Amino acid sequence: MARIRKTAQKRLRVRVSDRSDPWIVWTVLLLVLVGAVFVLDTTYFISQEQYGSHYWMLTKHLISVSLGTAAMIVLSRFRSDRLQRCAPWILGFGLLLLPLPLVPGVGVCSNGACRWLSLGFFNVQPGELIKAIFVIFTAALLTARADRVRNWRYGMLPTLAVAALIGGLLLLEPDFGTAVVIALVAGVMLFLVGVPWIQVGGLAGLAAAAGGLLVWFEPYRFKRFAAFLDPWADIHGTGYQLAQSFRAFGSGEWFGVGMGASRQKAGWLPEAHTDFIYSVIGEETGLVGASLVLICFALLAYRGFRVAHRHPDMFGQMLAAGLTFVITMQAVINICVTLGLLPTKGMVLPFLSYGGSAMLVTLAMVGMLMSLSRELRER
Repeated sequence: MARIRKTAQKRLRVRVSDRSDPWIVWTVLLLVLVGAVFVLDTTYFISQEQYGSHYWMLTKHLISVSLGTAAMIVLSRFRSDRLQRCAPWILGFGLLLLPLPLVPGVGVCSNGACRWLSLGFFNVQPGELIKAIFVIFTAALLTARADRVRNWRYGMLPTLAVAALIGGLLLLEPDFGTAVVIALVAGVMLFLVGVPWIQVGGLAGLAAAAGGLLVWFEPYRFKRFAAFLDPWADIHGTGYQLAQSFRAFGSGEWFGVGMGASRQKAGWLPEAHTDFIYSVIGEETGLVGASLVLICFALLAYRGFRVAHRHPDMFGQMLAAGLTFVITMQAVINICVTLGLLPTKGMVLPFLSYGGSAMLVTLAMVGMLMSLSRELRER
């Protein structure tokens, strides 16, 4: 994708009759529907065991989908210039919300991580929301400083300062995966706005070195990395989940074992309804079904970057590119993890995995993309 064009800022005109990109709408709808089917498929028995109802987890999932759809519809009618003006306030809200899970009695902890806030029926993860907030703020910041962005003090430095603050708070929870996402988004958006290659390359090198140190000095991260290199070396320990994922894909072959017939989801594959739902899709629908999911994400990426390329306003270009990158990059990371191409990391598959905050925020980001696709150049 070519670098973002620096265009004059104009007030955008949007008509009620202007439609959102139908390819984005229908692709997302298809992925959400497929996700609902596989959430029911993978939670039917564990939901009964844990909550006394086969449909309890599906109900929670559908509530998240409903809330996310409502947010998507509202944001699809929200002009991007208003988001640009509100960007500092949105960032402030996100920075106030992000450390709350670390407050005793306020946050909810699980498996050694404190990343959630309880809202009764379901938990909210501020780390999911901060991804969208960071994209909005960075797009607004770099747009406002477009004429000085090649100077590292005006482009790279403020962006990295905000990214470092957010990343530091995330690592305290700890949430290494979301911190990596923030770092990648910062690098990509700096590159797109025109920051020199040498600056972006230096940033990438420093980020890679920092990531390596964080893995090396944290035992559980190092064990995950070792399992990624050779999952069969500890088949009953750290390599177990990845080995079961391989078996799921291997069982699926070309056309799968049939809907509902997965064996791995029956207690063999941990997190089959969240991080490794793509493995169950590969087992039950085979290479054909797994490839169709990949095609859907590729189509969504193409249409999202197409919106970025054609948008008449620089902020809109940056925002569309950032949102599209966040959604599709998370899909690529999740799929690569299930295929053993990246170390295991707790990152859900957008639109398909069971989850509350991730689904709500991802659909909200789609709503912003829909709004950007409706905006016209003023005539």
